[in-house]
Amino acid sequence: MFPPGALRLVMLAVVGVIAQAGAQSVIGFYPSKVFLSGPQMTTFLVANVSSVTLSLAVIADTTSVPLPSCNGENTTENWLLSLESFDTVAKVTVTFSKNLTLCSGNETNCCQKVQCVVETLQVTACQNNRTITSMLIHAEIFINTTFLGIVSDNKTVIPNQVYQPLGPCPCNLTAGACDVRCCCDQECNLSMKKLFNGSCYSGVFGGNVSPPFDQLCSVQEKNHAPDWFPFLCVQSPMDNSPFQGYFYQGYTETPPQTPSFNLSFETIYGKALSSYKQGDAILIDVGGFNEYLTIPQKSGIGTCMRYAPVAYLQDFNATCVTDITVCSDAWTIPLNDVKFNDGTGGTPLLKIQIKNITKDVVSTGPALPEVIHCEVNVSADYIFIWEANKIKEIQVTIETANITLTHQAKLEQRFTATFRTSNSTRDVLSGNPGYQIGKPVITASGSAPFTKSTLNLWKPVLNSSCSSITRTSVLFGENSFFGCLFQMVNENCTQLKENVNSIFKDLLPSVSHISMRGNSNVSDPSEWVSIIYEEPNATCTENCVTENLMCLKVPAHMNIQILTTVTGAVEGIPQEEILATKVSFSTTNVYCVSACNLSLPLTASVQFIRVPAQMPLSVTRFQMTNTEYDCEKNDVCWQQLAYPLTKYYTGEPQHLTLAKAVILVFFFITAAVLGAPWSRLRKAWNETTL
Repeated sequence: MFPPGALRLVMLAVVGVIAQAGAQSVIGFYPSKVFLSGPQMTTFLVANVSSVTLSLAVIADTTSVPLPSCNGENTTENWLLSLESFDTVAKVTVTFSKNLTLCSGNETNCCQKVQCVVETLQVTACQNNRTITSMLIHAEIFINTTFLGIVSDNKTVIPNQVYQPLGPCPCNLTAGACDVRCCCDQECNLSMKKLFNGSCYSGVFGGNVSPPFDQLCSVQEKNHAPDWFPFLCVQSPMDNSPFQGYFYQGYTETPPQTPSFNLSFETIYGKALSSYKQGDAILIDVGGFNEYLTIPQKSGIGTCMRYAPVAYLQDFNATCVTDITVCSDAWTIPLNDVKFNDGTGGTPLLKIQIKNITKDVVSTGPALPEVIHCEVNVSADYIFIWEANKIKEIQVTIETANITLTHQAKLEQRFTATFRTSNSTRDVLSGNPGYQIGKPVITASGSAPFTKSTLNLWKPVLNSSCSSITRTSVLFGENSFFGCLFQMVNENCTQLKENVNSIFKDLLPSVSHISMRGNSNVSDPSEWVSIIYEEPNATCTENCVTENLMCLKVPAHMNIQILTTVTGAVEGIPQEEILATKVSFSTTNVYCVSACNLSLPLTASVQFIRVPAQMPLSVTRFQMTNTEYDCEKNDVCWQQLAYPLTKYYTGEPQHLTLAKAVILVFFFITAAVLGAPWSRLRKAWNETTL
């Protein structure tokens, strides 16, 4: 059974998955067989729910399952059936309708057995008085206590476990038998205890919960304490046991009220109205009713769920590909008449920005009966500005595109959610100060103060065509390789080279500098390095006659090399910086006659090369072969035998280290003087003098 809030999340996720099954005309209950151990269960029905009726029947003879029938009702003596529709999916809820409690007198509606309800139910879905599907439910509901008598209101006094524990003999592990060395075991007679009476378990495990501890002066006198013991023992009464901190003090416990099947469900949205915490679903108000904010997201199996709740303080980036034949197939972002809940019952500031871009769709199916013109959402980026347990502002950027459908096609849509603190800057840092692995590489254009952006490369989708690609950020420290297919249609060599060059330049539009660190100041040119561009050599210098048969030196690959180094450490964490960046191109020869009609693969790669911050010192042959006394190459270093007194120790000033060493020597000499050797020498001296 799920708690109320989690049940809503599970239902929305299951509805999204089953809705895809409904598109394939798979009619039935999901799940179709249920073992029920509580008073309520939920299943989902995929069918044309507008004309579906449900029938509930109790199966008395469980040896054979009867045929489904539409003659039943939606309720029985003990059970109630309800139906809630969602498009082509319906939520079916089966509830145990009686209020059963434990018997405490002459009650009639009560449980007399531990296992109160054992029944088998059959739920049938009917359409036009015709059976379309059915499901089975086997219910075994237990009362939530095994106490069969009358519950008393008397309070139970729990004693102080230091002196009278609830388990007086912890070493009694075997029932009905004597445990060896367990002297508190009541099953051990006197003859048995004589065998191990001198080797009983001591301490708490052996049942002696308050043994005298070793630091007591009275105990040390009996246990052959060392000669310097009188200076370090403790005078304390036996009641002051060190085990007292391991137990709670005694208190009284009132037994709970009579258990029952009464369910007091908290409202689904009441919990989040006080404040959000990480992982809570964000709420919206639609027509006076609270609902979850849902944005299409990736599921665990890689598919996209249309109705996935947005969780507080959990970023996501999802790209979904949708089959589209009509305009309504594209996933929309309904923001009209929607009020967001800031977590305290208020409404945060909402800013919406809509941009119109050009977007192509890829035809994948048969032709449509008529041409359809649509305006669809291509992407939706949500930025939530939060503080503590409250959302202060929501910024939504939506990109739309006008498309024309002549065939069944595929449309790519992107959805993101980003949470930022209210006191954070708009610019997202990639490190402080050095770059962090996995953070975007920061670029800039123009002159100081620079305009910051990120280094992007292609992210092919659908048919990997260069006309439908998107961009993705280059992440620091992660080598990458990307590519797309450029379609050439009746292009001569000059046009081909110009078009390919424009595609590569679109990846780095007017980018001139790259940030040395993850938090470089846009106003300080010294914190930015210029990008070295090596233009492709596309000039024909020899064998130019072959230009009539092939296109020579067409740029086909762009290689970005980024030199990095470790320049220091902050709290033990190495800080990496970018020293230089070089962009170079590789060319290829494209075979074609007069005009080219083919697909040319264009690729781009990013390579991070770490170099040392300074050249290492040259090592002599003696240093290479004689490393016995090299502390950096051996586990045992004799030079550091007295480490705190050597130059290798830099944790404290030298004079403090020397003073502490002198104090330690003093204590060592004092212990030797007061110890047994000095006492024997003094005793021998006294005997000789007599």
